Amino acid sequence: MKRIFIIVAAVIVLLGIGLGLYILFRPAAHLTVGSGSAFGDTGSGSAFNGNSTNSSSVNGGSGTVVAPNLIRITSGPVSAGEVAFEIPPVTTSSTTFTPGDIGVHYIDRESGNVYEYRALTRKLTRMSNKTLPGIQEASWLPDGSMALVRFLAQASGSSHINTYALPFDGNGGYVLQADLNQAIFTGSSTIFTLTTSDTSSVGSTANADGTNIKTLFSSPLTSIMARAAGASIVTVNKAASEIDGYAFSLSNGVFTPILGPLKGLTILPSPSGKIILYSYTDGSTFHMSTLNLTDGTVIELPLATLAEKCVWTSDNTSLYCGIPSSFSGNLPDDWYQGTTSFVDKIWRIDLTTRLATLIVDPSYVGKTDIDAVNLTIDPNSQVLVFRNKKDSSLWAYSL
Repeated sequence: MKRIFIIVAAVIVLLGIGLGLYILFRPAAHLTVGSGSAFGDTGSGSAFNGNSTNSSSVNGGSGTVVAPNLIRITSGPVSAGEVAFEIPPVTTSSTTFTPGDIGVHYIDRESGNVYEYRALTRKLTRMSNKTLPGIQEASWLPDGSMALVRFLAQASGSSHINTYALPFDGNGGYVLQADLNQAIFTGSSTIFTLTTSDTSSVGSTANADGTNIKTLFSSPLTSIMARAAGASIVTVNKAASEIDGYAFSLSNGVFTPILGPLKGLTILPSPSGKIILYSYTDGSTFHMSTLNLTDGTVIELPLATLAEKCVWTSDNTSLYCGIPSSFSGNLPDDWYQGTTSFVDKIWRIDLTTRLATLIVDPSYVGKTDIDAVNLTIDPNSQVLVFRNKKDSSLWAYSL
């Protein structure tokens, strides 16, 4: 009997050891997010090889509720630039009805995956599973179907800025010219690209599919940036506290001055392109106004921030802005360089009445300091989306 107990005990010990070794050395379960080069052969004209669609949904209410109506969509960094658009209701049969929602497309900076966040139902879906790490910025078509993504790439011992036209599901796409200074969408379907050198700037346009390429202008103006003004373009030189800023409207390749000289000038054209929001600085304080390009009317606004910390509503009548509680440092230089940061409240400014209304103070209601950038809003002004410059996390506020 004693011998039987010893044998049973030995068997149990051996089984335990075997189970432990299996747990220790078994292959780890993992999610495959891509293989090989993310864009295939650089310069080949195809952004992806093969089919990359592998959507996966996250259920149970995605994002973190920080305060009423205030949602932190991501805790990790996202690429600069996202888009909010309307998803209409769908009836597929007499008994199947999917209600409308507000879609938000953004790109995870660490993986390069494209995600869709549905703001009303708080549903998160990964739309592509190709690994594209390090995308710094994205410019989206208004319907969220494609983004122009830009990132730094190493080739033959040198660095280049690569730009790709990337469909939201990761399928297809194409390579744009290397080392572009800018690549943005204007209107509903046009790509504008800007290439600058020490002596000139060249602006070009093309269809969203890369066809019908045209040179829009070649100018001796350098260090300029383009802003979409409806289907047109407005340019401004890069802002600095000690440099006079000038803005120009562009029509048929001809530059017409509209603003300047103003120190630290930044601009944000309205969706129609008929009104320009602009800000400037005296070195420590911002001033903000609007310029009506039709009649030349200038309206000084009751609050001020950098124009790029605002977003227009689709009807061109209001602005939502991240307004700092206080200013410090040599502005806007220190803010661009990251040596100073703001703590913002989100305000709505009605341009008809010039009435400013506080929408939310994240530091008060959510105990979170936010330096709001890359603000975007859906066409019906239901959801405001923005990125926190402090950690590049993505946020949404239901209006």
